[in-house]
Amino acid sequence: MTDKHNDNLVKSPEDNKEKGSDARKGKSPLIIIAVLIVLGLVFISKTNIFTSEPRINATGKIISPLNKATVGTEFIVKGETNSVSAVQYVWLAFDNPEFRTCFPRVQVAGNDKFRATINEKRLKGDLRLSLYVLNEAEHEKWIQWKNTQNSQGVKMPTGGKYLDHANIVLK
Repeated sequence: MTDKHNDNLVKSPEDNKEKGSDARKGKSPLIIIAVLIVLGLVFISKTNIFTSEPRINATGKIISPLNKATVGTEFIVKGETNSVSAVQYVWLAFDNPEFRTCFPRVQVAGNDKFRATINEKRLKGDLRLSLYVLNEAEHEKWIQWKNTQNSQGVKMPTGGKYLDHANIVLK
């Protein structure tokens, strides 16, 4: 005698395990590949292995003038930098973060204490004096700007790193 209700047969737990493990076996390689891709993307985003640009790990600070100091049209800037590589350049510039514009003033020594004289006759009032470390391309742009002295300034560096600033009042 045959059972007309074969659909109602009770399946053993082993039967369910076999089907579930088959489904997992098919998905496991895909999950592993997805995880490896995500880890690879994270690694690439955290390192510069595909660019010739060295990682900018430089640090620096402006020691003088102090923040909110009032200075004349000619003043001395003292500061220091560390971990600047041989293909990086340290600059002082007046900048305006609101408009993402810089007015490069002087290149200073890297990996040492520095002292630079700034003679500013064009700008007045509240200014932000910033210290940057630049890559070769940005350095060349700033030298080019210094030669032309365009009144609109130069865009704040994208291939560089902001290190420090002092808000000053230029009288």
